[in-house]
Amino acid sequence: MLTLEIIDSYDEFKGCRDKWEKLLSESRVSNVFLTYDWIDSYIKHFCKSDRLLILNVFEGGRLAAIAPLVIRKGRYFGMPVRAVRFIGTAISDRIDFIICGNKEGILGAILDYLMAIKGEWDFVDLQEIAEYTGTMAAMEICLDKKGFVNILGPARKSFFIELNGKRGAVFNRFHRKFNAKLRKLRNKQPGIEIDVERPAADADALSVIADIERHSWKRGRCGALFSEKNYMNFHKEIFEKFSKSNQLGISILNLNKTPAAYVYNYLYEGRSYNYSIAYDEAYSDVSPGTILMFCAIRDSASSDAVEFDFARGEGSWKIRLTDSFRTHNRVRIFKTGAYSRFLYILQSKIIPCMKAHAWIYRIWMKIKGALRWN
Repeated sequence: MLTLEIIDSYDEFKGCRDKWEKLLSESRVSNVFLTYDWIDSYIKHFCKSDRLLILNVFEGGRLAAIAPLVIRKGRYFGMPVRAVRFIGTAISDRIDFIICGNKEGILGAILDYLMAIKGEWDFVDLQEIAEYTGTMAAMEICLDKKGFVNILGPARKSFFIELNGKRGAVFNRFHRKFNAKLRKLRNKQPGIEIDVERPAADADALSVIADIERHSWKRGRCGALFSEKNYMNFHKEIFEKFSKSNQLGISILNLNKTPAAYVYNYLYEGRSYNYSIAYDEAYSDVSPGTILMFCAIRDSASSDAVEFDFARGEGSWKIRLTDSFRTHNRVRIFKTGAYSRFLYILQSKIIPCMKAHAWIYRIWMKIKGALRWN
């Protein structure tokens, strides 16, 4: 028999570290974005006006699953909405339910509970669920059985380079690419000083990479890592937490002693997660970001990392480096009622129609960004 425990306050959540980390380590979804420390920092910096809805699912007295959810108020097409989302949505590159048990039965219990409190939300929006965890397959079965109105997708690709068994080949490939880029740069600018620095992940390093971002194409964009105070404070706290356990990998490329590019990686369970990369646009003609990325991949191949994970995003530069990818999916669930059904029509019919007409969609995205709508 499955029973649910509701954690809806930060004080209650603070007592969950040990059981959270134990269940995560035993699950198929373990990744840096589901660690207690990451979730804790996200709650503190981004959930101040949200309602926590963490569901602990017990099976025969044993903790079998954790649903890291939150109810967030926002706007959709200018209309007020209350969406059930994963804690970490928007800044976490993959999220999931932490399950050690029968996925279908546990997900069914979670969905039943959400429908029991449907007066508190307008739709459910779960993003960045990796296909390999089996969650989406089980979710589709549950939704079909229960007849809940839903939208599956769109699916996105997350690229990676497998290092196990290929370490030497990967090292040699990117060592050659790195050296070729350096030769080209030195031919273009004779006498240029080139230095790759791997600083301690401290406040000084954070300040340097934040300054590089401010001079990059990312500046001023919604969601840039250091664009707002809460983002900056979040990453400052993450630096403090993860540097203590050697789970951060920061690389900075200096040209003539001036920081020109950075690579910001997380190191977790043998994987190097490339969370962010940026370069100062003043150096765009010498490809500093490409040079540093080649160096970072080469160094990962010479370490004990089993994989270099480019995380989410389908940038063409990633496709040029690897053809290996995983699929991440999204599911949106709607309840009965006129407003929720209207949101369903909006998201399943109207938005896809707008996307089919690129110029209309671009205008809409600019308006959305200017108004800071989720």
